[in-house]
Amino acid sequence: MNKEIPDYQKSQVSKRKHGADRFSRRKWFVKASAMLVPPLLLGGYSKFESSWLEVTKTQMTLPPFSKQKPLRILHLSDLHLSKSISIEQIEHAFMEGFKSHPHACMLTGDFITDKPSSEQFTSLENCLSKFASKVPTFACLGNHDGGKWAAEKGGFKNTDKIKTTLANAKIRLLENEKINLFLNGQPTSITGLGDLWTGNCLPERCLPKKPLKPANRKHASIVLCHNPDAKEILRDFDWDLMLSGHTHGGQFKIPFTNFAPLAPVKDLSVTEGLHEFQNRKIFITRGVGSLYGIRINCRPEASVLEFG
Repeated sequence: MNKEIPDYQKSQVSKRKHGADRFSRRKWFVKASAMLVPPLLLGGYSKFESSWLEVTKTQMTLPPFSKQKPLRILHLSDLHLSKSISIEQIEHAFMEGFKSHPHACMLTGDFITDKPSSEQFTSLENCLSKFASKVPTFACLGNHDGGKWAAEKGGFKNTDKIKTTLANAKIRLLENEKINLFLNGQPTSITGLGDLWTGNCLPERCLPKKPLKPANRKHASIVLCHNPDAKEILRDFDWDLMLSGHTHGGQFKIPFTNFAPLAPVKDLSVTEGLHEFQNRKIFITRGVGSLYGIRINCRPEASVLEFG
């Protein structure tokens, strides 16, 4: 065949081959994009949700409290000041929670993650001080606030820094300690326990044993304990309500369910909200901050508890 005359059949085969290659590349790109887009969107949403605060209100009764004197408590936990959680997010949670005009504020641990800078500690102290000056404020510590467990995860080897911050902010830290006082005229005992994971949760130091017959106490007994799994070692002690955090609501909760498979607790049936336990109550707040600033289907929470 004359070389100057194009081979039509050969050119068509070549075109189909190149076209198929382009189609394959395009098809691969579409599939790859389809695989990448959902994680990217999910990652972006999880960052957004981590700062999408929800103020919740939970009504409950405790027999020792008089219905004639309604009482409101703001319960915050897991502030987790860090590179991922800013002081602005923390202050926003306090501001929104204080709009309910609480009579007291309870903070249940994990104020920090890793090792915040001196400047961050100063900003945390200023924030806490501003709100603690408004109402009586009490706290217990969490596993990230210092100690052996925290040090193994990149945190402080002891709790000195957070204890100094709380003291300067005029917040009463209770560590295996109980105090008696009146909240809006209601006689109340508040017990703060050490953290379970650090091995410092020692109720025998501060709580009486549960009586064989129901006690006719004139005051309500509230326990602050970071990790709700501590309920198991509190079975034989006398208390009415335990306030906890730690779970972040699971941090990731499967949509359309209440199942949070990654919650850092043994009892996955108790990861947020109000629960009954041996004729007593446990309330678990989802917390303000989170690890790595990521949440899915469990928004950060400022919890307002109303008694009466």
